[in-house]
Amino acid sequence: MVDHQRMAHLSMRWDRGEACMQNLGGMLAPVHFQLADGRSVSPLHVAPWHDEDMADQPGILRRLRGDWPCIPFGAPPPAPLPAPWSAKLTSTIATEELHPHGYGANHHWDLDTPAENRLSGTVRYPDDHPIEALHREVEGIAGRAEILCSLTVTPRRDCRLPIGLHPVFRLPEIEESAVLDVGPHGTVWSHPLDEEGLISVVEPNRHFESLDRLWSRQDGPLSLTRLPLARPSETLLLLTGVCGRAVLTNEAERYRVTLQWDAELFPSLMLWISNRGRTQRPWNGRHLALGVEPIRAAFDLGVRVSTDPNPLQEAGVETCYPFTSGKPLTTRYSIAVEAI
Repeated sequence: MVDHQRMAHLSMRWDRGEACMQNLGGMLAPVHFQLADGRSVSPLHVAPWHDEDMADQPGILRRLRGDWPCIPFGAPPPAPLPAPWSAKLTSTIATEELHPHGYGANHHWDLDTPAENRLSGTVRYPDDHPIEALHREVEGIAGRAEILCSLTVTPRRDCRLPIGLHPVFRLPEIEESAVLDVGPHGTVWSHPLDEEGLISVVEPNRHFESLDRLWSRQDGPLSLTRLPLARPSETLLLLTGVCGRAVLTNEAERYRVTLQWDAELFPSLMLWISNRGRTQRPWNGRHLALGVEPIRAAFDLGVRVSTDPNPLQEAGVETCYPFTSGKPLTTRYSIAVEAI
């Protein structure tokens, strides 16, 4: 394994691209895909402050980029939840997760020496944590502009936790020049909380039929299938009953990226539409990206909300995974790119 104090990232190549994994958070990006028409594109996002001093920020934000696992998914909500969410919080847990999106998202991984077309790494959790370790692998598929990712979660003891994957994609600068297709799905839920400044474009704590049939806080119909948006905003949505496939077509740069995952394990999809809405450091009104996050969780509201009875569970949506001590969970997902 590679000493993370000496090596911040490792790269591998395959015949259709190159991928880089950093040890902080086990985050994957950039990934360059060689398209059939000869062009190289890099669809995963890298935060604009990646080369700035972020020592005062949580680990997850210091070199925020690309794709990483979130075990457990989310963090305690920053404010009291509105009804009906507040009425469901009846239990307490011994300790709430101290790190946003889990210990592994905020700490250094041990990266293995790369194979010819493969990257891998492991992070071990503290001894008192119910999770023992995460291990992830990324493989470039020969002859294809595609990577296959795997994640193995090894529990230390029986527990129920929200889990998720966190791919974040670049958005073009030109308004509405990217098209999002999430395939067939069930209800769309808007986040129960507003961020400070009321910067979500969608009325909070509501249910909708589809991304084409939302209701804006300006009291009018709204579609979020075309991005980016004209005005600064920060919007979180949760789609239930998803099909396990999402496609983002970047018309401005003439490519299409497809994410596929196990919809039985991750039955919901959280969309993080970051449209330059956050003005505090390190965001500074400059963050433009789309998180397409397969989850088994109650939004990003953390362990207690996801494991307590909650409105999503009442609607038949699984919001946590029942881990069994010594029985690892392995899941696989892929990211593929093609020219248009």
